[in-house]
Amino acid sequence: MQQHTWRERTEEGVRFYRASHHASSWILSSQLKGEEEWQAHDPISAHEWRLLRDVLWRKYQRGRCPWKFLEKIDVLLEDMDDGEPKN
Repeated sequence: MQQHTWRERTEEGVRFYRASHHASSWILSSQLKGEEEWQAHDPISAHEWRLLRDVLWRKYQRGRCPWKFLEKIDVLLEDMDDGEPKN
């Protein structure tokens, strides 16, 4: 299992993200600074996939992430329609 974390400034404040990759699937959760509980993001929106892809791209450039993660996210983003998965 691999875990990736990052933070982003939003209108609400600083939001911390945590993405875990296990058994070919991603689990994404986040919390605002000062909150106790992590909130699961299911399904993951296109915006969140792009945030994760950006983090993984930077890690790939430093040799800390496999290319296959980026390829799978790119395919997922191509299949999305207006931010929601196609059925």
